[in-house]
Amino acid sequence: MLKRLLMLYFLFLPFASLEKSLVYEYNVNYFKFQIEEMDGNFVMFYAPWCRHCTEFHPIWEELAELVNSKDSKFAIAQVDCTVHYKLCNEYDITGYPTLLYFHKNIFSPVEFKGTRDLPSLTLFLSEAFTMKSEGKDTEKDFGGVKVYSGMAYLNDQNIEKFVSKGQHFVMFYATWCRASQKLAPEWADLAVQYAHNEYIQIGKVNCMDNEMTCKTFDIKQYPYLMWIVNGRIMGVAEAETIDDLKEYVEKMLLAENHDPEKFMKKKKALPVARISEETFETFLEKELVFVNYFASWCAHCMQMSPLWLKLGQRFQNESRVIIADVDCVQSKPICEAEKINGLPTLILYKQKTIVSLEHGGRPLESLITLVTEHLQESEPPVDNATDDEEPIKTKDEL
Repeated sequence: MLKRLLMLYFLFLPFASLEKSLVYEYNVNYFKFQIEEMDGNFVMFYAPWCRHCTEFHPIWEELAELVNSKDSKFAIAQVDCTVHYKLCNEYDITGYPTLLYFHKNIFSPVEFKGTRDLPSLTLFLSEAFTMKSEGKDTEKDFGGVKVYSGMAYLNDQNIEKFVSKGQHFVMFYATWCRASQKLAPEWADLAVQYAHNEYIQIGKVNCMDNEMTCKTFDIKQYPYLMWIVNGRIMGVAEAETIDDLKEYVEKMLLAENHDPEKFMKKKKALPVARISEETFETFLEKELVFVNYFASWCAHCMQMSPLWLKLGQRFQNESRVIIADVDCVQSKPICEAEKINGLPTLILYKQKTIVSLEHGGRPLESLITLVTEHLQESEPPVDNATDDEEPIKTKDEL
């Protein structure tokens, strides 16, 4: 009887604990038991002779120190593929180490493919902890973009086409950044909550792996939360909690940037109006309308976008001014009618008449000055004379 009890004890006891390791060592039976019992299992499949596994093991131990505690519902574990080769074959393990994350009661794992350092691992876990997964069915492919639990994984190859249509809320982050790590679970939860909303897509870009994209978007701090509509940057959010994020999303979604009524009355959340064929004449009824004609494929246009957003913010509360843009791909007839032959082209309309036209960009202060000067020209002269004052006579009257 004692012998049988000892066998059962060693069957279910994590092997690593005998070596005073914080990483749980799974065998076939204990593996199945843990996947069914724990909320999440992050498992390293390894071979003792593997040099990469040996070099990586201290980092894996550090992660286990952070996660594996008495009351934790998550586990950092490992499986020796030289001993449990059938289990490793079942998950098609062909290289070491392979890191797989298993949600509770789900034997279809998510593979970790990032940099094998502690910040990247903790960031991945922060996201995985909040994913309300249903297995493989939750992963979808939209034109080369993987969307898992509502989150679009964007990179240098797929982001431009993906964000060219529709509304997108994208987090640009760095794996080493503590603020990014802190926001990661909130961002993952946001993606889950809006997973079935047809008007918005939550996404993220790892700037360590996609330097070209982050350079194009001029990302200089992390995390950077950008609202993109039809390829145009329409806002940047500052948020730390899920409530902050949801409030921002709802504000942006409720105030569509192509609604003339909101813009004409200055009842809007967005600083830049999107003009279409249907609304072009309506928007031009404003006293001053400054339009950026662009195309989503144009690199110079993309560089202009943050500056144009700041210009819109500068005049957001000025009732006589509209800062707007026209997508020459989506609204080609407008660009043809206005004879746009270079991108970006900036046209300032004053009472429907062109008063300034130029190709390319100008410094922000120069653009502000241009608009301000035309506003001042429209203001009626101020008569400071009072009834008691004698009017100043001209030279001929003296």
